[in-house]
Amino acid sequence: MTKLKLIACGFVSTLFLQSCSEVLEPVSFFGGKQGVDAQSVQEDFEINIKSLTFESARDANKAPYPRRLMQTGAGSEANVLDEADLMTSNMPPAPVSNDYLLGVGDQLLYTQLNEFVTLPTQFPSQLTEGDYLLGIGDDLTLIQLNEAASSSSGIPSSLGNIVNGDIGTIGKPQSGESVLETSGVVGTNGNILLLGLGNITAEGRSLSDIQTEVRNILIRKGLAPNFQLDITGFNSKKAFVAFSNSGVNRSNNTVPITNLPVILKELAINYGVRPSSKATTVVSLTRGGQKFRMTAGQLFDKATPRIIITDRDQIEIDEAASSSTSIGAVVGSRGNILLPGIGSLKAEDRSLAQLQADVSRILIDKGMTPSFQLEVTAYKSRKFSLVTEGNGIRVVPLTDTETDLKEAILSNIGGNNGSTAFTLVELTRGDASYHMPWQEILSGGASNVLIQDGDTIKLKNFNYKLGQVFALGGAGNAGLVPIDPSKRETLADILFSPKGAFNNLLAKRSEVYLLRGRNPSVAYHLDAQNVSRILVAAQTELRPNDIVYVADRPIISFSRTLAEISPLRILLRDLENGNIP
Repeated sequence: MTKLKLIACGFVSTLFLQSCSEVLEPVSFFGGKQGVDAQSVQEDFEINIKSLTFESARDANKAPYPRRLMQTGAGSEANVLDEADLMTSNMPPAPVSNDYLLGVGDQLLYTQLNEFVTLPTQFPSQLTEGDYLLGIGDDLTLIQLNEAASSSSGIPSSLGNIVNGDIGTIGKPQSGESVLETSGVVGTNGNILLLGLGNITAEGRSLSDIQTEVRNILIRKGLAPNFQLDITGFNSKKAFVAFSNSGVNRSNNTVPITNLPVILKELAINYGVRPSSKATTVVSLTRGGQKFRMTAGQLFDKATPRIIITDRDQIEIDEAASSSTSIGAVVGSRGNILLPGIGSLKAEDRSLAQLQADVSRILIDKGMTPSFQLEVTAYKSRKFSLVTEGNGIRVVPLTDTETDLKEAILSNIGGNNGSTAFTLVELTRGDASYHMPWQEILSGGASNVLIQDGDTIKLKNFNYKLGQVFALGGAGNAGLVPIDPSKRETLADILFSPKGAFNNLLAKRSEVYLLRGRNPSVAYHLDAQNVSRILVAAQTELRPNDIVYVADRPIISFSRTLAEISPLRILLRDLENGNIP
C-alpha cells in the first residue's frame, strides 16, 4: 500500500532536480477556512496500485454499476432515483374473486315472456303400456328347426319347394343342416303368408298371439314346435314431428312406433329441446282431434306424467313461439330499480344473480311462470382511472368480467406505453400505494392483481441518467466524460475517443491509471506502450465517478504537476465524503 503523497513527493523531487534553473511559484488551493493551512485540512488517501491485466479487469468488472433514473416531467415530478429502488416491487394481496355488484347508474334490460305465463298444464290421458299390435306393412321372420334334415330326402315334402328355391317373391327361406328361415309381410288384407304354415291373420294381433297360433299349426302337422317368430320391420305405425320455426331443419320428421314405448320427453330431447328452454319453446301434441300444449319447462317438470307416443300422433315443436315485453331499467340514486309487474327492488351492492332470484320469487308468489330475462346492458357505476403521459387521465368502467392489472393497461393503451427506457406502474387503492416495473407486469408478475372500483393506475416513465468519468492529464484539460449505463463503455473508449488522451502526442502511454472506489482506492495501472495491452483496456468496463489519469510526456514544470495532482486529491476527498453525485 502506497500513500499518494509519497508518490507525489518522489515525483516532484525528480522534477525539481531537472528544473532547478526555473523560478517556481508555489501553487495553493483553498481547502478549508481562511487562515488555515491547506495541508492540515486535506486528507491523505490510501491507494492500492494494481497492474491492469485480464484477470484484474474481470475483478474490476464485478463492481456494481449504479444506474440512476430521471422521471420525465417538470418541477417535483423530475426526480432522480436509483434503479434498485424502483425495481423493488410491492403489490396488494390477491383478492377473493367476487360477483359484480350493481351500483347507481347501471342499466339493465328486463324481458318478460307473456304468452305462456298462464298456459294451462293439460296432458293427454296416461296410456297403459301393452303389447305391440301388428298392422299392414309389418315384417315377420320365422326360424324353424328342420328335424327331417337327416332323412333320405333331407326335407319333408311339405317344405320341398323351400329347399329348391321355387317360392317366387313371397319369401326365400334359407336352409342349413337343421334350420329353415322364411319371412313375410302383413298384406292389405291383414294376413301374412308363411311357407309351410299358410295364411295367418296378423293385423290387430300381438306377436305372442301369433306365436301361439304357429305353435298349434306345427303340432297339428306332427312337427315339433321348435321355432322363433320375430317382428323384423315396424312399418305400420308412425308418429309425425313438425317445427313451427322455419329456421329449423331436420332430416327425419317421421318417428316409427315399435314394441318399445316412445316417450314424449325423450322424443323432444332427440329433436333438440332442452330443459333450459323453459317458456321459450312450446311442445304441442295432437291426438284424436285434441291438442295438448306445454312449455319446455312444463314438459321437463318432475310432476309431468310419462306421456307415451301412439300411432298417428302429431308433435309440433315451436322454438320461437312466445311473445315478450322488454323494458330498460336504471339503478337510481337510492339504489333501486323499477320493473313492470314486479315493483321496486333493491339493486345497489347486490349481484345480478341475487336480483334474478328476487324477480323469480315474486313471479311465483303471484302464480305466474318465472319466464323472464334480466341482464346488465351498461356498466356505469364501477370505474378505475388510468393516467399515462400524453393521454392524460382515462376513466374506464368495470364490468362483470374480472380485469387484472396487465389487461387493464394493455386493453386501453395497447403495448406502447410511451416509455423510452423504464416504466413504473403505480397502483393507488384507498390510502395505500403499490408499484411494480412494467416489464415485470408484462412477464406475468401481476396476474393475480384484480382491478377494483376506485383504483388509480399511473404509468411513470423514466430515462436513464448518464454517468460521468473524470479524465485528467494527457496534456489536456481536466474534464467530465459522460458514459451511458446501457452501453457500458470501456477504458479504451475513453482513451481513444476523439478528445481522448491518446489522441494527444504528449500523453505518456506507459502511465495510465484507472482510479476507483473510496478510501482506500484502487489504481489500476496500464502500460499501453505495448499495443497488445490495449486489449486489456477494451475489456475493462468503466463505472460512474471513475478517474482516468494519463501522465504527460515530458513534464516541464513542477507547478504543472501540482496543478494536476492537487485536483486529483480533492476529487478523492469529495468521493470519500459523498460530495460527488
